[in-house]
Amino acid sequence: MPLSNVQKGAIGQFAFLSTALVTGKGQVEVYTPAADNEGRDAEVRRHLKPAPGISIQVKVGFSSISEGGRAKYLAIRFELPDDRVQEDPRLWYFFAYYDQRELRFHDPVFLIPSHVFNVIGRQAVRKGKVWFEITANLGPASHDRWTPFRVAPKDLGDRLLEIVDKTGLTATSVLPHLPADAVWLGRATPRANRKLWTASADSKYDLIRKAVLDRDSLSAWYQGHLRLLSPFVLGTKAGDPHILGYQFGGTSHERLEPEGSPTNLRCLRVADLTEVNLLPGIWHTARQGKGFQHCVDQVDVSAGRPSPAKHRLRRAA
Repeated sequence: MPLSNVQKGAIGQFAFLSTALVTGKGQVEVYTPAADNEGRDAEVRRHLKPAPGISIQVKVGFSSISEGGRAKYLAIRFELPDDRVQEDPRLWYFFAYYDQRELRFHDPVFLIPSHVFNVIGRQAVRKGKVWFEITANLGPASHDRWTPFRVAPKDLGDRLLEIVDKTGLTATSVLPHLPADAVWLGRATPRANRKLWTASADSKYDLIRKAVLDRDSLSAWYQGHLRLLSPFVLGTKAGDPHILGYQFGGTSHERLEPEGSPTNLRCLRVADLTEVNLLPGIWHTARQGKGFQHCVDQVDVSAGRPSPAKHRLRRAA
């Protein structure tokens, strides 16, 4: 008799719990709620620390699909009622393929912030339900939209702790609920009956500054597009704060080129960034950088440079 969906769900949750504990080196505390009424299969925090933790929604597949020869893909599709789609910076999705023959997760697994997955994983809305899908290449050399969120199972505990430690710095307390027609190009607009708490300009700048120094990436809305960005220079241009970063995901007015292309460099005005949140432990750069940049003329901080010093980059003639 084959496993039922309920049994598969239980196996996936227990496998996540045990893997997080085993790889957490005694620092991971993980709990599962008695009733999953809020779409949260596990709560994770750092051992003996008062700081709040994060929530995990576990989605595990028990088979893989093949496309284009020997390439193996994790494919999971599910639906949620429209009013249960959560835009919580502390809620993350865990996706994995469970190998029943080896009784373990296949390498890699995926940890994706809910506010990011709700946009790039959203497929359709039918009769008040939102359909989501992830089809991720499991090959070691893959470069699809899900690649930035790959985690080796042996590193799951460390990755969870990194997220727990840094999620508290997020610039936005509540993210907007995106309407169905704003999946890719629509501007993030909160519903009338929801209050949007917006970070002050100073706290947003400080969050970006820390991301530069710690080499963490950011998610943010900019000119109607969700940007996944690794910021490596922060400063001012003619007195107006700007960041120069490498966009590795989301969308833009110009189509993103393959990973590593220097054409994915973006110069963004800090004041126009909204819903800024950290993506801890993720960092992307161009394969070949340009010798000069025109985004920032007065540098506050840059990745790899000492934070107290302020440097002026030479301009191209």
